[in-house]
Amino acid sequence: MTSELSISTAKAPFDRIDADVILLSSDNVEFWVFKVILSLSSPVFESMFWANGSKTSRSDTSAPTFKVPESSTTIETLLRFIYPTTTYLTLQSYDDAKPFLEAIAKYKVTDIVLERAKHMVSTKHMEKHFMSIYALSCRYRWKDLALAAARESLRLDILHDAVPYVQEMEEITAASYHRLLLYHRACGTAARDADSNQEWFPPPYLRYSSSCNKCNYDSGRAGIDKYRTACKAMLLRRPSPSTILDAKIPDEVATTWFEKAANPCKHRPQYFQEFRSAYAAEVERVISKVELEFP
Repeated sequence: MTSELSISTAKAPFDRIDADVILLSSDNVEFWVFKVILSLSSPVFESMFWANGSKTSRSDTSAPTFKVPESSTTIETLLRFIYPTTTYLTLQSYDDAKPFLEAIAKYKVTDIVLERAKHMVSTKHMEKHFMSIYALSCRYRWKDLALAAARESLRLDILHDAVPYVQEMEEITAASYHRLLLYHRACGTAARDADSNQEWFPPPYLRYSSSCNKCNYDSGRAGIDKYRTACKAMLLRRPSPSTILDAKIPDEVATTWFEKAANPCKHRPQYFQEFRSAYAAEVERVISKVELEFP
């Protein structure tokens, strides 16, 4: 049994002596809060406070104490999202972000709080922890966050390479994982065929200098066509705009078109960068239309 001497009090604003309820975290930190604020944001807190649940009393305060299984980091982060006029915490470690998401689901917070919480976790942790976030989103039926995680997976070739194992994969169904693979494959097909409609192609680089003999010589865009062919194979495996923007220019294109050629045309690199940006934007457009099947 924990003695009161080992209990500490949270920092402001969760230390007000006029609070009417106390939350005691699993690591023995007290949060002095107001029932009405938490009840308006969470039906779970509302039921907890107004039922004869796991509350205890202390001789030095009239406020009832409710023990919760979450850590002080999780509770403080949750309260800062709920409380008005407080600045919410950005959890730097995903080891802290995961239990926070689980608490968000457990306490059934309002949609406004939920969206802010998902945005914080997505912005900070999606790139490195997309598979874990996808699994949690499937468990709690958060389609928007699941789609964001699935979109992040497009940076990797998950159809041919092993997806890095995360503990949360033990908690999702084979169907959920199958839907992720189907989404990746559908995006791959869409991205591969993004150049089939050439309306988005920038005007020929001939416009830079109509008197340039090198521009006139390559007016058929031979170098661009070779670049497109190389990109299509990569996009089928990694259907993300980053594949276009980060890809190394194939040696064949660089050698025969502009980068390594003797006395290269100065207009071709300018057009190439314009074309690559437009290509990435078109890939973004076509994959944004792909639906993630979600039950």
